[in-house]
Amino acid sequence: MIGRKRGIVIMGVIPVIEDPGNDTTVNGGTEIVWHAMPGASVVRVAGDVDLSTAARLRTAFEAALEESAWVIVDLRRAESVDSVGLGVLIAVREAARRRGGDLLLATASPFFVSVLRAARLDALFTLFDTVPRAITYALKPGLRSPGCR
Repeated sequence: MIGRKRGIVIMGVIPVIEDPGNDTTVNGGTEIVWHAMPGASVVRVAGDVDLSTAARLRTAFEAALEESAWVIVDLRRAESVDSVGLGVLIAVREAARRRGGDLLLATASPFFVSVLRAARLDALFTLFDTVPRAITYALKPGLRSPGCR
């Protein structure tokens, strides 16, 4: 661990991101952990993506964007989502695209995907069924461009 910043655990370059030992529970039971690697950052959210976690999500995404313009959000353990949480994801996506990258969503639950569809945001985000597939996409320049979906 590199350090702690306002309830966010900041990890160094971690080759294995599936290690559950890297998680730290923060206020309200929501876990937000980000990992930097060459070419991409992975932000893992376990818990709510909503008003109660918006500030901590923004902080984690800002730190992740400092490391890479490509940010992958691991939503495997995400629970509730509201319009404020969606707004954070949209803002981060726009910031990443301005830097020549993108925000990729991975392992979203059927509930999370249904919320995206209901809000007509499913076409806005690129969705992946696994984190490794999202990482592969982010790291292969020939397969992506800032304007692709």
